[in-house]
Amino acid sequence: MTNGNISRRKLLAGVGVVGVSSAGAALGTSAYFNDEESFDGNSLAAGELDLLLDYQVRYHGGPGRLEEIRGMGYDGAEVIDAEEGVYLLDEVPDTGDIEDWDQYVLEHGFCDEQARERLVNGDEISPIALEDVKPGDSGCLTTSLHLCDNPGYIWMNGSLTANDDNGLTEPESEVDDTDGEGEGELADSIETRVWYDENCDCEYDADEENGGDDVDVALVLDRSGSMSGSMSDLKDAAKGLVDELGGNARVTVVSYSSSAALDQGLTDDGAAAKSAIDGLSSGGQTNIEGGVTTAQDELLNGTNARSGADKIMVVMSDGEANVDDDGDGSADPTDEATNAKNEGIELYTVAFGSADTTTLQAMASDPADAHFFDAGDADELIDAFSRIGQIIAGEKEIFSGTLAELMGILETDDGIPLDGDRESVYDEIDGGEPAAGDHEDRDPFEPAATHCLGFEWELPTDVGNEVQTDSVTFDVGFYAEQARHNDGSGSTA
Repeated sequence: MTNGNISRRKLLAGVGVVGVSSAGAALGTSAYFNDEESFDGNSLAAGELDLLLDYQVRYHGGPGRLEEIRGMGYDGAEVIDAEEGVYLLDEVPDTGDIEDWDQYVLEHGFCDEQARERLVNGDEISPIALEDVKPGDSGCLTTSLHLCDNPGYIWMNGSLTANDDNGLTEPESEVDDTDGEGEGELADSIETRVWYDENCDCEYDADEENGGDDVDVALVLDRSGSMSGSMSDLKDAAKGLVDELGGNARVTVVSYSSSAALDQGLTDDGAAAKSAIDGLSSGGQTNIEGGVTTAQDELLNGTNARSGADKIMVVMSDGEANVDDDGDGSADPTDEATNAKNEGIELYTVAFGSADTTTLQAMASDPADAHFFDAGDADELIDAFSRIGQIIAGEKEIFSGTLAELMGILETDDGIPLDGDRESVYDEIDGGEPAAGDHEDRDPFEPAATHCLGFEWELPTDVGNEVQTDSVTFDVGFYAEQARHNDGSGSTA
């Protein structure tokens, strides 16, 4: 930027000498008065935007094929389900002693230098490279995305690089007279789905807003004295979870300090639930036991409790339980959590700040259902509640159609613009073409958080002989652009 012949840099340098001045004589003497003020060590450094990937790829290819699959190049392939013939082909990073890859990627940060070396960072890889695929076979690739340093918009892009008919077998020739490069039918036969895989488990959990099961949800919130500086953040996070729930959900608000309170009975009125959350204030000790038992009673016996609904409890704490609510001489709430789980209640926990993470992890239905964050990190707290809400509501589908249709969209200039708020980017797909303008208001993805995207494929059992010997090759990638000074409408071309 310039101002006449003075650049911004020169103008700032000029400001630096304005304070140096001289004054005239006083009381018959002559002297110079001087003063100096400075702003030293100023610097500007360019920021970073680094998109890192890790992934897990699975194959449902029939029992007894482990050695054959290893012969395809998957040296470390393992059997997940021997009876169904499900195999873990590959995963990055190596999770070490942790059994579940999804748990590992949700609990670890990957933006430090040592972690970056373990992920996919600009490398071209082919996680799906299978031979002898039969009708009825299917597979899944879940990719975990990590934006480092700055928020950014992310696009999914790709292309169909080959769709070949590699000769005609005798049965195939009866239904297909095409042969050669680009003449294959496999891309038009393979069915695909892309979705926001909130729990990173390579399994699509249907969106409850679209006709799923009823669900009753209890928010069990810590309002003890130690939460005094974090209540505003907790309220924002809890209200965000309520906003994620679909029309099939009823929610109850339970809070606890020295004792527990039923602040809002089960209701399908989201505004009423959020009003109850806004009314919470901090003070007192930490009676997690009372919070769990109060929530369990409302979920199972409340006026609006539904016998056929799925039951979910989300327990949040920032400290160690220190009130013995059941009189057994211990303030340990794991027995109460076990009772709830034995009654069919699925239990999530959120540990904030100096919470007792060991206890909260033991309370959760699954280790991956326990979320841990540092005190003061409001964004991570909000993201944790939002992620749980999205899991409860059901994962959002991005695309469903044939592989050829998917690649037709991915190879356009915009590809598929992903939404940091995990909304579907398209209201409809008509003949492989996305409806225009449906993704203009999407949100950027926040840095230092895990965002998983699922891609599954299936060769239907009713496919005909026309796909025999056919092969298909395709690319899938991701493009990131900084959010600041951009509105997310840019092209990936």
